[in-house]
Amino acid sequence: MKRFTICIVVLLFQADLSTTSQVFAQQINAIGRVMPADAAPLDQQIFRFFEVDGTYMEWFKTIYKRSPATDLISEPLVRQDKNYELVPAGAKSWEATPDGYTWIFHLRAGMQWDDGRPFTAHDYVFTFRRGADPETAYDFEWYYQQIKNWRAVVGRRLPVDSLGVVAIDDTTLAVTTEQPVPYLPHNLMQSWASPEHAVAKYGDEWSTRPEWSVSAGPFKLTEWRKNDAIVLDANPMYRGAEPPYLEQVIISTFAQSAQPLLLSAYAADEVDMILVSGQASLGRIRNDPVVTNELHSMVNFITFYLTMDTYNPPFNDLRVRQAFSHSIDRDALLRSAIRDIGVAAYSMLPPGFPGARPEAFKSTQGYDPGRARQLLAEAGYPDGKGFPQVEIWIRSLDPEQTRMPAEAVQAMVSDVLNIQVGVRVIERKVFTDGLNNHEVALALVPYSQDYPDPSNLLGLWLSSGRHAWHDDAFERLIRQGNEYMGSTKDRFAIYH
Repeated sequence: MKRFTICIVVLLFQADLSTTSQVFAQQINAIGRVMPADAAPLDQQIFRFFEVDGTYMEWFKTIYKRSPATDLISEPLVRQDKNYELVPAGAKSWEATPDGYTWIFHLRAGMQWDDGRPFTAHDYVFTFRRGADPETAYDFEWYYQQIKNWRAVVGRRLPVDSLGVVAIDDTTLAVTTEQPVPYLPHNLMQSWASPEHAVAKYGDEWSTRPEWSVSAGPFKLTEWRKNDAIVLDANPMYRGAEPPYLEQVIISTFAQSAQPLLLSAYAADEVDMILVSGQASLGRIRNDPVVTNELHSMVNFITFYLTMDTYNPPFNDLRVRQAFSHSIDRDALLRSAIRDIGVAAYSMLPPGFPGARPEAFKSTQGYDPGRARQLLAEAGYPDGKGFPQVEIWIRSLDPEQTRMPAEAVQAMVSDVLNIQVGVRVIERKVFTDGLNNHEVALALVPYSQDYPDPSNLLGLWLSSGRHAWHDDAFERLIRQGNEYMGSTKDRFAIYH
């Protein structure tokens, strides 16, 4: 099978800066939760951090313009713990039917919205129908296409009530799929419910004002000043698996185009945590004798990969793609542009990710400048002569994280192959539309896992997706693995 992409680096670690607390006597917080013995006083049980602001606080309205508090005021069917294992949330248990086409979720009894209305399986039915309804114009609808009739509903070929999500009773939800989907519970970590009664009364704006917002999650919205702050208080009506210890969450928000000085705000004790991943920020932290001691790392599976338009010249020639791959010195990247925050990638699946076998592909993508030049010459471009000038697109959403790796790749490929390669920062929507429409010749893309299963990261490369690449054998094996309901070990072997 022809390799379909060049995976450059996997970002395994993202740093956070956070403060510690002192030891105090046991207390009970505002919603009745007994605090740990070493908890700080209740008036200090406030967590403050920065996030880009959004337009709506509803997952099934938009994810690209959503507020950062969306997952705090609602409840998904399941959540994921720090070990990437599924844990109960709105659903206390779940199982597949023998044929693998339907998953049954058993919900917690007694759940409610913070206005006192019951929160039931019918709310999840409404939620999925809202996401599939073409009138919603949901910008993440592709993610749920495995649900029965989802595509037909989105395409206006069937009514929304034909969607394969049904409430058997108030506490039992059935989700039927187009084919067996063994990973569906992982997929439905992204299932934060929308309140039908609030949507009916206020429309899309229900989540934008505290007096209209209703919550079924651990926190409720009490204040939202756009591009300034979101304030959330612990929800006393929450009946989920883990009532919060925190009394309040304060999110300092800002426009994407006006990012504040995160390190300065942290040093001034304006926030309790900031997330950093760019080398410039990490360098300043390491040089600060105080702040460097508050730097912690966490696993964050992100694969940086080069995608190429294999339908058109010059990248329709496998030898050109291989030449680019053999021109990239991943170890040198890790010593410079990705220093200390990643490992070399030879597969879409990062080390430690379920089903990953990165070393199995190293021999096909290793750094070999001599072989790279030979392949380019065989493709008709000896010493780079006649090769068209190309640009590596990177999206404006994450320029600090992506620009340095892109420029390093640019320098390596240009030097080894003697060709002209540029780097261009592209506005997010233009970038995304270009990929989806197969109009981008070359791009460096950081992709973070949506759920911990090979179907997620490998499924990006199905021909129905956003990349201009197709291979019949790959399509067959991915679909076989995606539908196999046997043991996890046997299923993962199919992907290999």
